[in-house]
Amino acid sequence: MIKRPIAIICMCVMLLGMVQAQDIRTLFINMPDSIMPALTKSERMDFLDYMDSEMLPRVSNKLGGESVMTSFSDRSVAVMTSQSGSTEMVLFPLKKGGNLICVINTVTARFRDSRLSFYNEDWTPADGKSLIEMPQFEDYLTKEALKSDSLGVLKTESILRLQSVTWTDNGLEFSYTSLDYLGEDADRYRSWFKPEPLRYTWTGKRFKRQ
Repeated sequence: MIKRPIAIICMCVMLLGMVQAQDIRTLFINMPDSIMPALTKSERMDFLDYMDSEMLPRVSNKLGGESVMTSFSDRSVAVMTSQSGSTEMVLFPLKKGGNLICVINTVTARFRDSRLSFYNEDWTPADGKSLIEMPQFEDYLTKEALKSDSLGVLKTESILRLQSVTWTDNGLEFSYTSLDYLGEDADRYRSWFKPEPLRYTWTGKRFKRQ
């Protein structure tokens, strides 16, 4: 008699988690304007209408230019908000149910530079520090570089430290993008940097460095 109520409670908890999970269309439409300032809710809805009609999802934005939805899936939406900016919204499933929303804002001037932000499904901010330990400059360097007596010189010269972020099915990848900022000295230090991006795997609770 005691086990049955417990089983019912557990089932209700599981069903509640399923109910709370929202599809990416709903989340994209309800995204606060502050996250993608160049576009309003109406313009985000226009993107989806154009896509459903098999038309090019292109709209005029607040800045007087055009924004284009470049990809859409059940896990992600990518929008080129301007000629030099893009925003990607990615869903990572939580073990407790629902999704973590990861927003990747990238600006491409001379080099690509990405910024991450995380949200719950009601678009309240999630604590990024508890979700990922962001890579530091030294993480991109080889063991030989870290032991070099010239490491201090590289740190001084590489004042501008940019990184780009892309998502994969199971996590995030970070790439150092501003080595060429050093100009003629770039080739001198190129072998000091790891050739592969830094990979983080999503565990259902946080991103873990591989």
